[in-house]
Amino acid sequence: MRTVKLIILLLLSLKICAQKATVLSLHGDYGFLFLHSLDVAPIGQSYPRALNFDYSHWRISDANYQACNCYPRLGAGMGWHYYNNQAVLGSGFPLYGYLEPWYKLSDRLFFHFRGGIGLSALTRPFDAQSNPLNLSYSLPVSAFVMVGAGFSVSLDAQWFLGLRARYNHVSNGGLREPNKGLNYPTLALQLDYSLAPVGFNLSKGIWDWRKQETRAFSVNSFWAAQAGATVGNAFNEQDVTYLVLGLSAHYHQQWARVSGFTAGLSIVQNYAYQDQIERVAGQVDSWQAAALLGHEFILGKFRFGQQAGFYLHKEYGAQADWFQRYYLLYYPWPNFGMGPALKAHAQVAEFLDFRFSYHFVF
Repeated sequence: MRTVKLIILLLLSLKICAQKATVLSLHGDYGFLFLHSLDVAPIGQSYPRALNFDYSHWRISDANYQACNCYPRLGAGMGWHYYNNQAVLGSGFPLYGYLEPWYKLSDRLFFHFRGGIGLSALTRPFDAQSNPLNLSYSLPVSAFVMVGAGFSVSLDAQWFLGLRARYNHVSNGGLREPNKGLNYPTLALQLDYSLAPVGFNLSKGIWDWRKQETRAFSVNSFWAAQAGATVGNAFNEQDVTYLVLGLSAHYHQQWARVSGFTAGLSIVQNYAYQDQIERVAGQVDSWQAAALLGHEFILGKFRFGQQAGFYLHKEYGAQADWFQRYYLLYYPWPNFGMGPALKAHAQVAEFLDFRFSYHFVF
């Protein structure tokens, strides 16, 4: 009888460990810097290298598996990113949070993708006298965004070896100019160690996501700050920031366990543009309206979305007719969410905003 009790206690302890395994990760990256603008071409081609350390919780349970048909990780990371041009670009030290679902392809092989956002401390910001060639960033701390995907092999119940491709972006979100941004894809070799043995033998019961959500509607309000003008303009306002206000409405159509389609409308009032127009006695509008189409990953309380916006009204601002927006929203309550979003034209970020979302299913 005592032996049976010991076995039951052992099984219960393994189950508890398996619900949320703590994982430590170390990965080294090597890549190249996109010279996406003629303004940054004079610095020459660079080949960034990086060393990153991650701390994460692996949510391994029937409930988590049935919610996304995956084994999600939620974690935080920090790193040293050397941009291979110390005199102009210096180095970056990002600190970020991320969400990473893992999909089991065979007994030992996994596919995973990651989306993360945070801040990066930078050592060589633009300075008109000492570092005039660095048009990529002008603040000592800027936003850091990355997305990636890769494969990993389990070496045993605690060790995993993986290869991942990822895209890294550094920008101050338009808070100060110059802000051409740093864009660098990298290839990473990653080693993961789980502090407790990880088991993936779940019941894999069928979860009918159609009973949870198929259609929804959301309204977002957001705020941002943007620099008044770019370096070299007649009104050099690189040290002045202005408020950006926006409102958007979205329709959400879920078509798979973790994926959905989005469509919506967005209206933005940019007071940096308004001030620039008033200085030259212009007769154009500073507000913008756009139609939005996109996709989002639905991962429990998190939503990671990618949208394309097509301008319906724009009399002042970037010359492009469309833009991209990336957002990561966390819903601590069923109807209310919050999180950051980045608006960019090609590889150049316009602004980074923070938004609140009211979301309801119908």
